[in-house]
Amino acid sequence: MKLIYKNFTAGQGCAVAFPFKLKFVNFLKKFSPERLYYKVIKTRFFLTGKAVIPCLEYVVTTKCTMNCKQCNTFIPYFNDKTHLKHTSFEQFKKDLDKLLKSVDYVDYFGFVGGEPLIDNNLAKKVQYALNKRQIKHVFIASNCTILPSNELLKVMKNKKFKIQISNYNNVKNIKNGITVKHNEFKDLLIRNNISYSNPHGFDGLFQSMPELYKDIQDPAKIKPIHDKCWGLFCNMLCEGEITPCTISVYINRNLELSDGIKEEVVNIRTAKNAKDLTDKLIKYYARDYSQFCHYCHSDNIIYNLPCGEQI
Repeated sequence: MKLIYKNFTAGQGCAVAFPFKLKFVNFLKKFSPERLYYKVIKTRFFLTGKAVIPCLEYVVTTKCTMNCKQCNTFIPYFNDKTHLKHTSFEQFKKDLDKLLKSVDYVDYFGFVGGEPLIDNNLAKKVQYALNKRQIKHVFIASNCTILPSNELLKVMKNKKFKIQISNYNNVKNIKNGITVKHNEFKDLLIRNNISYSNPHGFDGLFQSMPELYKDIQDPAKIKPIHDKCWGLFCNMLCEGEITPCTISVYINRNLELSDGIKEEVVNIRTAKNAKDLTDKLIKYYARDYSQFCHYCHSDNIIYNLPCGEQI
C-alpha cells in the first residue's frame, strides 16, 4: 500500500494526471492523506480481492538505436541469444487481456526498450492500452532518434497519455550514423498538443550501473536498500514475465538464476487462469524485498557522469 501511495502522489514524471482528480488529492492532504488513502486501497482490495499494479513497463524491444555505456537497462550487454524476439500485436493483446482480468487496475502502463519506436506495431499497442478502462495512464520512453509516425502521433493525442523524451543532443559517436532529433521530436509534440516530460538533460544526470553477480547477502541488509531503490516504481513486463525493475530484465535473461528468482518471477502466459494469476500477483507484491536484489551491488556507484556516453 505504501508503494501504491508513493506512486499516487509522486508519479513517474510521466503522468498526465493522478488516478483521482487533483481536487481529491488536495482534500486528502488536509486529513492525513496516507491514512485515508490506505483505507481507500484496503476497501478496494476487500471488494475486488485483486492487487493494484502501481507501474508496469512493457518491454517492446531490447534493441536500441544508441549504445549508452551506463544504460539503466543494460541494453548494450545483451547478446543475440538473450535479446527479446519481436512480440506480435496479437501476443501483446493476449498478455494484456489476461493480466487485466487478474488485477484491480494498473496505475501507469509504459512502453519502453531499448528504443520502443523501433516497433512498427507500437501505435496499435499503445491504442489498445489506452482503450482499457483498467489502465489509468499510458506513457512511452524514447531517446528521440526515431521520429513518431503520423499514426503514432494521432494515437498519442489522448488525455491518458504522456511521453518521456530524453535529451541526448550533445551525445557523440552514436553508431551507424544515427542522429538525435530531440528538438524536432519536441516540436512535433508541441504542434500536436501531446504531453511530454524531459527526464534526461545534457549534464550530470547519468550514474554508473551497479555490478551484477549472485551472492548470499543477509536479507536484513538488503531490505533497506530495496525500500529506497528507484526500481520500486519500474516493474517490468517482458515476454510475458513480470520482474521488479529495469535491471531485472537483464538479470532474468542473461545470468544464472537462483531458485528464489525463479519462484518470484510472475509468468502471465503459464498461469492456469485469472484466479491463479491473481494469487501469484498478490504474493509477488506481498514479499518483503526482491530476490533480484541479491544480484545488484551498488556500493561503488559514480554520479554526475556524462549524459549518454556511448560504448
